[in-house]
Amino acid sequence: MFSSKLLLILGGSLAFLTAGYAAFPTQPALAELNPTEKNDTYIGALAWIEPKSRIIKIGIPNPLEGARIEELQVEEGDTVKKGQVLGFLSTYKKNAATVKVAEGNLSLAEANLEKIKAGSKASDILSQKQIVQSLKANEEASVKDFKRIEKLFQEQLISKSDYDQAKANQGSLTSQRKSAEATLASLSNVRPDDIAIADANVQIAKSQLDVAKAELDLSVLTSPIDGTVLTIYSRNFESIGNNRAMDIGNLDTMDAVAEVYEADIPKVRKGQKAEVTITETGDIFTGIVRDVGHQIKLNSVVNPDSSQILETRIVEVRIELDKSKKDILNHLINKKVRARIIP
Repeated sequence: MFSSKLLLILGGSLAFLTAGYAAFPTQPALAELNPTEKNDTYIGALAWIEPKSRIIKIGIPNPLEGARIEELQVEEGDTVKKGQVLGFLSTYKKNAATVKVAEGNLSLAEANLEKIKAGSKASDILSQKQIVQSLKANEEASVKDFKRIEKLFQEQLISKSDYDQAKANQGSLTSQRKSAEATLASLSNVRPDDIAIADANVQIAKSQLDVAKAELDLSVLTSPIDGTVLTIYSRNFESIGNNRAMDIGNLDTMDAVAEVYEADIPKVRKGQKAEVTITETGDIFTGIVRDVGHQIKLNSVVNPDSSQILETRIVEVRIELDKSKKDILNHLINKKVRARIIP
């Protein structure tokens, strides 16, 4: 009786353990969920297509200014050169006027500096010399007159008030002559501190002009590369959302950016041959590994054959694709593909 119960309990436990084991996926099943393929002859990975130059987002540095597109100079598909103007923002006219004001202030400051360095005009100096000479003559006459008055005062032939008036007159003319001579000296000589102040004003005006020009540059959308306008997000009189007005890329060379499983990276080298397959059509594009990333990241491409979203630690590997197929690849930017790297 006891043996029968023991066998019954053991049988139930064994059935439970068997069912429990079957509830967990086997190691091959986990491998199938991994979006990175593994094979003895190649390294597989999910990837996407993009230009070698990357996709460059053209926009504004400060969205708080509320800038909008005033006038676009390009359309989607246009080929552009580095430095080419793509469009003007609504702040352009105001910033252009600020530049003109700053240029005027700089010209004024420079002119003032040159004037101070040159000193006073010759005519002003000549006029002041004549004033000094006239005052000297008057002073000499007053000295003679004072000596005469002083002698008469000593002989008690004139009053004390006449003597004091003559003395005051002579002192006044002497002071006037000294003041005129000081003015003449200031007209003839340029003071260093006056030049320093004028030069400082010039430097301030230059800095203000630099700031104004920088603000004007921010009012113009320019292309940083030779490339093609891929997408325009904001057109004339529309505000620029998410700091982005358009996308530009150089389509001369196309890449596949493969997300290679971190454990497979030691086997990946620059120059290795690779293939990229478009799963929907089966089209294959050949290429060469051009760059192996340095950072381990979480994958951004999800396996389309799996309903589960798995976070996998990967390293981005850029595969430069055959240039002879660029006309096809140019219209597949951001397309999800499968990549195979041959070690």
